[in-house]
Amino acid sequence: MMQYEELELVLLRHGLTQWNAERRYLGQTDLSLLPSILEQLSGQKEQNGLLGDFWRVYSSDLLRCRETLACMMPAFRDVVVYDNRLREMNFGDWEGFTYEQLKSNSLYRSWLDEPWAITPPNGEAWEAFESRVDEFLSELLLAVKEVYLLHHESGAADGALSNAKSESVSDGVLPGHSPKRVLIVTHGGVIRQLLARTIPELTFRDAVAPSPGTVTVLKLLWRGGQWSAVTGKS
Repeated sequence: MMQYEELELVLLRHGLTQWNAERRYLGQTDLSLLPSILEQLSGQKEQNGLLGDFWRVYSSDLLRCRETLACMMPAFRDVVVYDNRLREMNFGDWEGFTYEQLKSNSLYRSWLDEPWAITPPNGEAWEAFESRVDEFLSELLLAVKEVYLLHHESGAADGALSNAKSESVSDGVLPGHSPKRVLIVTHGGVIRQLLARTIPELTFRDAVAPSPGTVTVLKLLWRGGQWSAVTGKS
């Protein structure tokens, strides 16, 4: 039996929208990508390390993520699972505004200092955002763990691994692929939360999301009965 198994989460941030370009808060307002970005994205797959196989493919159901996946990875459109838990935080009444437009708002300033304690007017509470992203991650890691354990117990070949599914996250399986790489197309805030939840001592505030249309690769090892991030100290 192997002492550990490795899981690679390829976190792809959606491409640039008009509000991104104008540095406006863009949460769950359903904007499309800039037309000029579509051609640019189609040529970035190799540059971003998106070649090769994926065990599962997940995406936010918002248009900008759908368009990014369709443009960069069109072969996965039939297997992707669109999950609304992967949406960006809802900024409520602050959607579409810039920092300059909001900086004199005392509630906004307090939210910048303590986003977990302040909720944007008509927006999403931090606890709700954190809970849904954590729930998605927990279900995914459980699904992969179950496949690994089944593999070790049964001695099944890699080609049979994709038949094992968890009850909660059971679609988006690419037949015949070992569960080692998962593609997640989502938003900057969600990526920061995923990093903060898996990398020891990293907080959401300190986590850095990739630029629009690029990826962050997160490697996890199943060791000692739990998942742990592969860092420079590993």
